[in-house]
Amino acid sequence: MIRVCIVAPKYLTGGQAIEARTIVDGFAQDAQIRVELQPIDPRLPGWLARLKGVRTVARAPLFLAGLARRLRRADVVHVCTAAFGPFWLTTTPALLLARLLRKPVILNYRDGRAAAHLPSPRVQWVLRRATVLVFPSGFLRDVFRRFGFDGEVVSNVVDTERFRFRRREPLRPVLISSRLLERLYAVENTLRAFRQVRAAYPEARLLVIGGGDQRPFLEAVAREEAIDGVEFHGAVPHDEVASWFARADVFVNSSRDDNMPHSVIEAFAAGLPVVTTPAGGIPYIVEHERNGLLVEIDRPDALAEAVLRLLREPPLTRRLIAAGRQDCEERYSWPAARREWRQLYSRLAGQRAPTYEKDLAEANVA
Repeated sequence: MIRVCIVAPKYLTGGQAIEARTIVDGFAQDAQIRVELQPIDPRLPGWLARLKGVRTVARAPLFLAGLARRLRRADVVHVCTAAFGPFWLTTTPALLLARLLRKPVILNYRDGRAAAHLPSPRVQWVLRRATVLVFPSGFLRDVFRRFGFDGEVVSNVVDTERFRFRRREPLRPVLISSRLLERLYAVENTLRAFRQVRAAYPEARLLVIGGGDQRPFLEAVAREEAIDGVEFHGAVPHDEVASWFARADVFVNSSRDDNMPHSVIEAFAAGLPVVTTPAGGIPYIVEHERNGLLVEIDRPDALAEAVLRLLREPPLTRRLIAAGRQDCEERYSWPAARREWRQLYSRLAGQRAPTYEKDLAEANVA
């Protein structure tokens, strides 16, 4: 039995939590590999969880206590990480503690802002403590190579049982945005594109699911620019996202910075045609006019024109949908990812990391 400890969010919204849950559930019945989750976001009382800053401090001892307990019984440590703050607060302690215990570490880097994060010598020192780097896309692998780091790609996975394919003929002008309401996702451009779509199709609707600090700003944009037909539904648990996708007919994404968003491949699985900007690693999964339509960043007029094209050109739409569905079956299915994770866990199990004294010596040199 190979025991794996995966360090990742459990309750926070985002791709890391989705992927960690997929891996834990996927190996739940496996006779040879047992995966245990160490949450970086331990549960807190409701009132405490709402206090920014305070909740971070309150979670730290709970996280570290659980981490120490689970790492001792692990054969392989699998750390999911983002850039900047989370990298220092949770990734670095997990990685260094695993090294102290001489456990092999997979550092699963999952943030499209890597190019801004990697120049730091301190970040690079931490990265070199990992046994192997793993990325969800060729995009991140290529970014890391520019800084002298190599690694492996294991693609994100979509749950095709939950995100069930539905044929959309004829295509209705019902759009959905499912990104967090944060500046890097530029949802205001989706709103402004929708205004043009609604001018051509007065019955059009835009479903906006997701929470974030930009919601008041986005609601003001819709109100002040008289963009009718927009429905803000707030944060939605990931278990319920598929039901929202089933209500829509076109997936729209206007992000400025990105990696390999789960929402795009979930749209593929559900049979939603995809219109998106080519931010970050998106061109590694969306090929223009093969399985989706790519438009320039910060060009709501181009976004609108692409949506209108889907509504007016059924043969194109059918072709894009079919290609996206095929990609899910061949590239983003759990059986394919399970095979790759199994091989990686098996390869690392039993390996001993270099001594912690060597880490300290290198830190002093740096």
